Amino acid sequence: MDLFLRLNPKPKKLFYEGANIHFESSKLSILKNFEEESFIKIFPSEDFVFVIDPVYSDLKIESFISPSEKDLNEFIKSNDIELSIDIMDLESYLIKVEKENRTVKIFSKSKKGIFYGLQTLKQLIDLENKILPVVEIFDSPSFKMRGVIEGFYGEPWSHENRLDMINFCGRNKMNTYWYAPKDDPYHREKWREDYPEEEMEKIDELIKVSKDNFVDFVFCVSPGLSMKFSDQKEFDLLCKKYYEILSKGVKKFAILFDDIPEKLNYEEDEKKFEGNYGLAQTYIANKLFEFLKGKDSEVNLYFCPTEYWQEEDSMYRRTMKEHLNPEIPVIWTGNGVWSKRVSRKNADKISNQFGHDLILWDNYPVNDADQGELFLAPLMNRENDLCISRVKGVISNPMNQPYASMLAEQTIADYLWNSQGYDPWRSWNKSIFNLVGSDFFEDMKLFSENFLKSRIFEETSFKLKSLIKEFRKDPLNKGKELKEYLERLGNLDRKLKYMKDKKLYEDIQPWLKKLSQLAEIASKLLSSNEKVEIKIEVDRLGSYVVCDGILERFIEDFEGK
Repeated sequence: MDLFLRLNPKPKKLFYEGANIHFESSKLSILKNFEEESFIKIFPSEDFVFVIDPVYSDLKIESFISPSEKDLNEFIKSNDIELSIDIMDLESYLIKVEKENRTVKIFSKSKKGIFYGLQTLKQLIDLENKILPVVEIFDSPSFKMRGVIEGFYGEPWSHENRLDMINFCGRNKMNTYWYAPKDDPYHREKWREDYPEEEMEKIDELIKVSKDNFVDFVFCVSPGLSMKFSDQKEFDLLCKKYYEILSKGVKKFAILFDDIPEKLNYEEDEKKFEGNYGLAQTYIANKLFEFLKGKDSEVNLYFCPTEYWQEEDSMYRRTMKEHLNPEIPVIWTGNGVWSKRVSRKNADKISNQFGHDLILWDNYPVNDADQGELFLAPLMNRENDLCISRVKGVISNPMNQPYASMLAEQTIADYLWNSQGYDPWRSWNKSIFNLVGSDFFEDMKLFSENFLKSRIFEETSFKLKSLIKEFRKDPLNKGKELKEYLERLGNLDRKLKYMKDKKLYEDIQPWLKKLSQLAEIASKLLSSNEKVEIKIEVDRLGSYVVCDGILERFIEDFEGK
């Protein structure tokens, strides 16, 4: 795949005139002017080596950090930057590659911007062909908040899964990870109880790795199932829960009231809040915000309402508008729990109902309500100017399978950073390439094209459907092409098991195995008159959904003939 086509996220502005810096060594030798460990880790030791003598360097990297507009203008002038520079915020960066002195210069107003610029530089270095394109880049994000929420039902991710996802966020310029696993008992049912020491040590590491990747760790609690809103002791326990995390340097928090009964559970609450459960929720959220702000003025709090997806206005939403602190953004999942499309028009309508800015909790590619299914399509049908609406951030809810989720998540990162330049299927192709590399790209793409259907996209297996349709019209002449495709599917498990990313392989293996075996059965039926115990063979493969059931139906049709 072309080097520029695989950059993720796609940079906003880029000049390239065909010139390159070439290098010959097996490892690229870099002379740098930074010491931050988080910067150094971007360049793995198997491919790069840092040197202190310019004589032995293949490339010099100079980073410049300054919040000053004067310094920015001086950098633009002294380095002959021709790209027009839009508003440069703390996450924006400039890159200038100079061929003559083999130097890369990166300017940003913050360390985070330099981190993002270095991530782009790392992707630009073509280790296979040993070249670095001579480019000029200006880049900045479309959305201020871009990230992942571990907010699904079912078995929570392991600690290793979470660390890997946070590192993934850093590599793809996502800047937030929300800790909100529904089936973590201390997040929801046992919210009053402290996390055990062993679990708190894990949270400590999540916070540290988030900081290393310039990712905001957002700590969430869901007390709504059992909280007595009028009880001060209950509120004190809630504050204690948040304060323990605040004391570790975390500055972003959320209180979640999703997926709970639309009523108050206690007589005392009914009396105090006159039966208005929305009023009870805003009362607690406002008090909590005041408590947290009193401890740290830089704290942010986000609010997930019970009516997080409905389209119509209501007394509940009017209560939020009237009583919830205007500095607290409200979470919204779009027009439905799973939104097939999200428009600026609809976002602004919902924002007006709540009277608050919104954070879009995007329930894709989450599959907790569709166990047995795998969702591998790109993010689609999010309007490219949603970033100028009152949606101030987007958090994606992934699948229970973290590594399989990364295929869709890369496309989501691409959209959130550069919404105007986002192309779903081009992004999908580069996501597959970046996950598995050139050796396994075609096979992984073949696998993924048969797992496109989800709650937000209605079709999958376009090629397979077309071949079956043609075969049914003309079985004598169209059987060969279908059989060849089925044979390719049948070989996928044997081939993809050698991919470098074993965690990804383990995530997809149940579906991969079933797809390959179904394809082998179908292929055998096409080429043999021999009787096959089809039902026994298919039943043995389990309940994993592949190709939306297309292959099973095709096999059953043969069995009926």
